[in-house]
Amino acid sequence: MKRYKQLVGIMLLCIGFVSGCSSSEEPNEPAALPPAVEDSVEVSPEQGQTLTVVPPEASNQKSATDKGKYRIQTKLTDFQLLSETKGIAWGVTRNELRLYLTKDNGRTWVNISPSPNVQFPANPRYGKDIYFTDPMHGWIVVDTPGMPETIVLHTSNGGEEWDIASFPQKNKVSAITFDSPKRGWIMATEDSSTGKELKVLYRTDDGGSAWNVVMQNSIYDPAKTEASSPIPHLGYTIGISFTDSMHGYVLLSEHGEPKLYRTNDGGNKWMNGPVFLNKEKMKTCSSYTTGTPQFFDSAHREGWIPVGCQIGDSVKYNGYFTMDGGLNWNFVNFGLGKSIGFNQSLRPTFINSSEGWALVGATLYHTIDQGKNWAAVPDNSVLRERLKDFPEVVKLQFSSPKVGWMLIENIEKKSSRLLQTMDGGITWRVL
Repeated sequence: MKRYKQLVGIMLLCIGFVSGCSSSEEPNEPAALPPAVEDSVEVSPEQGQTLTVVPPEASNQKSATDKGKYRIQTKLTDFQLLSETKGIAWGVTRNELRLYLTKDNGRTWVNISPSPNVQFPANPRYGKDIYFTDPMHGWIVVDTPGMPETIVLHTSNGGEEWDIASFPQKNKVSAITFDSPKRGWIMATEDSSTGKELKVLYRTDDGGSAWNVVMQNSIYDPAKTEASSPIPHLGYTIGISFTDSMHGYVLLSEHGEPKLYRTNDGGNKWMNGPVFLNKEKMKTCSSYTTGTPQFFDSAHREGWIPVGCQIGDSVKYNGYFTMDGGLNWNFVNFGLGKSIGFNQSLRPTFINSSEGWALVGATLYHTIDQGKNWAAVPDNSVLRERLKDFPEVVKLQFSSPKVGWMLIENIEKKSSRLLQTMDGGITWRVL
């Protein structure tokens, strides 16, 4: 793998948000800081989300002044909470990635975007194109049509600088994960036939400067039964997750059904994971929608996999939980209503093996017993009214029993709003 310092050319870091971008959606010069946008105030849909941006050095100050602050409007397409107070949010405007980091619950943001010369033909998705282990260490996959290689940008200083690495061949990246700032994996795939794909697993042990192939299935023999088999051709990659340097999981969709595979040697050899899908309990499902295995605790013993049961034009979610690092998975029937319309693919979110939230229609539900019982969160007029204007819920995530974010959008108006709760979902405000 080649590694270059991003100093010149297309990988020159966009150090200053104002000097590096010329979009009409962002000011050419820092403007005077207008009053904060309250819940009762609506900005024009064409303006998008309003964020208060500060210089990087100001974000480390406990009480930043207005010096250097300015307001921007941008359409956000995804986010990821990194802790109770820290998170990232981003969107693509005119093929430029606009990536922002907050360390103070969204009160102020730092622009950590790569150079505007780095083109993004589509909106990156977390766990597929973007991954952060903490506010300082992050990775972005750049898969631009016409480029001979797949590019991976990586930062170790919170986006002040972005270094570059590349894969020697052009493959489509389907999943990315890290279990530490130094160690991570990327699954690259290539369609070989209907329902099947060639799969190549890369691993880095130096934070993303060099990527080495640890598994590829171009010579996969389905007759093999020993543990030395690679991941099979059959099935499309949904996601990958590693609990430590040696143990990991890949979730595939095989003939429309989720199938789990696991490794005990860092990704070289793979075997069938435990069979967690109980077809008898989900026999009425016409298809399934699932997510990447997620582990909660630092020891990576507790985790879950969401599984949605598609019946006609509706989806009902349930969960599979593990308490032993993924060796065994137990089915829990959530007892939630069916989701229809725009948000039928919106999965519940959990912060540990007991506590979680789910949005069904315009009602937010909360559980503290692993989804066996759910209670409706008291009705909130701000959330209800916002969902009327922005009916599509892109993502719902909580980082603690109190703090959660929700990204909502209106596709027709090409606008979005990032909401935050500080009381477990009872009240929400626009960040």
